[in-house]
Amino acid sequence: MKKIFILNASRRRKGNTTKLISSVTEKLKDFDIEIAHPQDFNIKTCLGCHKCFIKAGCVQRDDLPLLEEKILSSDLLILASPVYLHYMTGELKVILDKLSWWAHTLRLQGKPVVLLSTCSTNGQDTVIKPLGEIMNYMGGNVIATANASMVPDQINNLEWLDSVSEEISSRITKSIIDYPKANIFTEKIFNANRISMLEQVSYFEDNDIKNEELEFWKSSGMLEFETFSAYLAYKYQNKES
Repeated sequence: MKKIFILNASRRRKGNTTKLISSVTEKLKDFDIEIAHPQDFNIKTCLGCHKCFIKAGCVQRDDLPLLEEKILSSDLLILASPVYLHYMTGELKVILDKLSWWAHTLRLQGKPVVLLSTCSTNGQDTVIKPLGEIMNYMGGNVIATANASMVPDQINNLEWLDSVSEEISSRITKSIIDYPKANIFTEKIFNANRISMLEQVSYFEDNDIKNEELEFWKSSGMLEFETFSAYLAYKYQNKES
């Protein structure tokens, strides 16, 4: 059974963001769906120590490895956040800060991602847009986005909710049965990062320095492919065969 992991960044478990999420999930059948909130985990703020790649993981002992496993083991990720001061919630930003090394390694590996937000009147672009950019840098493939506002009252408009959730659930169902894919943004990010990694190979080898980002590119096989699409096709089609 395909797994969907949902991170609801709202501080209210029964708020508008939950209502928007529920309108989508109630249309999804035969999926293993898990919904979590940042407060379900003990996530400490990033120290900026640049030791994300050490084998032992982050130097801070918290629940980050558990959250990482839930995200990476899912077949599709849904991120949802209300608009707080024209941005995502601080709790979600703390989590993304702790996962910043994923942006150098396209760690989501083409995983389909859905982004949801809720707001009072406006500001949705200041949540959806940065989240979309972050997901692209992390290698995620954003397949759908939606915002529900209170003015005009979309969150309580059952016809509007039904229409939006129907479209999103349809995209989820179509995307999740296929292997993860690249998009025009992740292709550009892959290409730029790959060029940078290739330029670093001789330097680190000549100076006998181990660079963990470069090691990830090597061990994952990404360094051997010229496009993200070709790499993902090789990785997932071989995995399924």
